[in-house]
Amino acid sequence: MPHITFFALLLSAFEMATGILILSKGRLAWIGLAASVFFNVFLVQLGLGFPEVPWSGRDFLLNRLSCSLFAILQLPLFWVSFDSTFPGFLRARGLIPEQTHL
Repeated sequence: MPHITFFALLLSAFEMATGILILSKGRLAWIGLAASVFFNVFLVQLGLGFPEVPWSGRDFLLNRLSCSLFAILQLPLFWVSFDSTFPGFLRARGLIPEQTHL
């Protein structure tokens, strides 16, 4: 594939941005979640690359089922309100200490 390094870096930037958005709060978390679901739906269409007869039952099990399940399992998160960031959530539960200024 020509320019594979460019596409790999672009994919890496997309995945990092999506992860950061998911860890945010409010509308940004929702946008990151939507990007993640759409990416998984794209992977269902693309498949994982195990050689099989396209769109057969075995092809679906080997190449597309895991991405389909992951996209479906993310859908209920659209009905959750993200009122704080993930670090803020951990701080509120006492799992990470408050920041102190010297």
